Amino acid sequence: MGTGRVAPATPQEVADIETLSGLMGGSLDYAHALRLLRKHNNNLEKAASALLEGDNGENDSGPFADLPAMEPLDTATIGPRTPPPSRPEKAVIDLTKDDGDDELARALKASLEDQSTSFAPSTRAPDPNWAMVPSNAAISAPTGMSQDEQAMSRAIEASLSYNIGEDIFEELPLEERIRKDHTPVALRPTSSGVTYAALILHGLFFVPQVRNAVARWLPAQGAGTDDDTISEISPPTSGPAYQVWTMMELFANMDLARMSELNVDASMNAFVAESWDNPADRPGDATVRFYERLAYVVENTLQYNSLHNPQRQQHRLFSLQYGHHDAEPDRLNTDNLCCVKVNIGLNSDVNDLVSSLAAELAPDLSKFPNSKRQVIFEAPDVISFHLVRDLVPPAYDATVGRRAERATFKYPKSVYLDQFMKESFELANEKRATQRQLLQDAKDLEAKKKNLLHFNDKDTLADLQSCLYYYESVAETNDDPARVEEIRENKEKLTRIIDKVKEEAKTIDSAVERLKSEANSILDCPELQKHQYDLRAVIVHDGLFGRSHLYSYVKYKGKWWKTVDYVVTEVPEDTVLNDPTGLHLGTGPYFLLYSRAMSEEEEDARAPWYDSIKVCSPERPQDTVKYNNHMFFQQIPPEIAVQVTDPNSPPSSPYVATTPSEHTIESDGVEPPSSRDEPMDLSD
Repeated sequence: MGTGRVAPATPQEVADIETLSGLMGGSLDYAHALRLLRKHNNNLEKAASALLEGDNGENDSGPFADLPAMEPLDTATIGPRTPPPSRPEKAVIDLTKDDGDDELARALKASLEDQSTSFAPSTRAPDPNWAMVPSNAAISAPTGMSQDEQAMSRAIEASLSYNIGEDIFEELPLEERIRKDHTPVALRPTSSGVTYAALILHGLFFVPQVRNAVARWLPAQGAGTDDDTISEISPPTSGPAYQVWTMMELFANMDLARMSELNVDASMNAFVAESWDNPADRPGDATVRFYERLAYVVENTLQYNSLHNPQRQQHRLFSLQYGHHDAEPDRLNTDNLCCVKVNIGLNSDVNDLVSSLAAELAPDLSKFPNSKRQVIFEAPDVISFHLVRDLVPPAYDATVGRRAERATFKYPKSVYLDQFMKESFELANEKRATQRQLLQDAKDLEAKKKNLLHFNDKDTLADLQSCLYYYESVAETNDDPARVEEIRENKEKLTRIIDKVKEEAKTIDSAVERLKSEANSILDCPELQKHQYDLRAVIVHDGLFGRSHLYSYVKYKGKWWKTVDYVVTEVPEDTVLNDPTGLHLGTGPYFLLYSRAMSEEEEDARAPWYDSIKVCSPERPQDTVKYNNHMFFQQIPPEIAVQVTDPNSPPSSPYVATTPSEHTIESDGVEPPSSRDEPMDLSD
């Protein structure tokens, strides 16, 4: 106020006034500085700017200008106001009144004396036991951030720093493209938008059933032609057969070529792969569409256009037949599906593949009495799962002020489909009913334990132990024999009660563990373990856009391999099954390929490529993998070529390939490093 009494300056205002005075060379009037500082709500920076502009603060007529850190009553208030008391407040109790206890009165009077707080550096020697973190340790995150929030922060930082323009095709020198031993070959498209499709083709090669089926396939010839008399077959140039032929050539090179990478631009054109160009779209959607088209083409070509299948018998390589459990197994009552969609995040209690399938295909009939069970009538050799993550963020917990921690979705290295099959419907139902009862019994025991250890939101056992501690360490006997006996009896009673409670809790824990273990293993019986499927490939998205942000895991010759663009590295199985990549961006592993379990010898056996290669026309050796390997070795430096062995080269054969297909020229021929679009000139 301009005319009223000015409230004294606070310690902070005194410090700010000294700063302003120093800014003006020590000639600033104290009252002037205080008035100016309060005019700008104690904002030192604004007050300094106003001072330099010649403002003396005298035009401030606000009625509350002389009161520090206060605002007019009609201004907006952040947070709830304190309501007026609903009843008259009681008078302040005079704790210093003499009530006969002089010692207590003096203590209370001393505690109520005005003592000013003094802040100063501690004079005590530093004690490392009280340190929050070691003095030489780097602080990695702000205080109060959970691990989930830290990971989310790093993911957002990575997404903001990513530049789409930097996603270019990097071409390696020929000497760096040498395949080492049995390392898987990487498939690389020039366009990053079809990287997902290249990873699908890459993963399918490592499914033994697919690799062998494609290797044995040859296009059907004219009616009445005996496949034993055929010595030459011209590659198809269009239609579904051309796509399967392209896959066969690609797979043969992945198995036998000595280059560490293959360009698959021609394959992408043959399969008409759509480009994933929008970072806002999920790559899983484009992946599923490409996989479904590919599976349909391959399965129908093997049935209707195969030299070795003149009877056109159906082979369920990819498609499973499913329907209601009480339906007839015919075309009218069942459907075919090659990719199973699995929703993640809708139920926090269901966070693994088998539980998710059970929740969808085998719901609890007590909760859904009118629901019809879906069952699998015929299982394929290969089954894929599309993991779709819930885009809705986890619920906010108001009690702790942050979201619940995310957890990685679990998928096993082997899964049994028997519990979802039509043939095992009755047995699986009985097992599940028993399983649910066991889990309910365990839940009841856990509730019993909670009631035993807690009462009115208090820890009963802790209270009993506190009482025991009192009688053991605090209670005084005053040399009174009766008091001594009383303390002894109470100690014995409390000890017996505590021991009994602990024993009861331990018994309950043991019973709960046994019930849960029995429930988790009740479906693991020989009758429900006839259809075993092993994990073959996993495709992962880390949440960002670009070729290096999609990668795969594949199993080859008993080892797991990770492929990121052209980089192929061996990884442990635990990394494959527990990859947390993309967890905090709602991404991660999104496509799983399983196939029927096989022996290790069958998995590692080489596919019969020679039956397909040797019937190709006998004029041009350029199309054979062996010739391409030979030409590749001639183009690398001699000192490097002599160190390379070619264990995968097929044996010499009088039958060699004829006119190369577009795919063979572009992706299998050895091109010079300057271009991957033009075929290499192999003429003399």
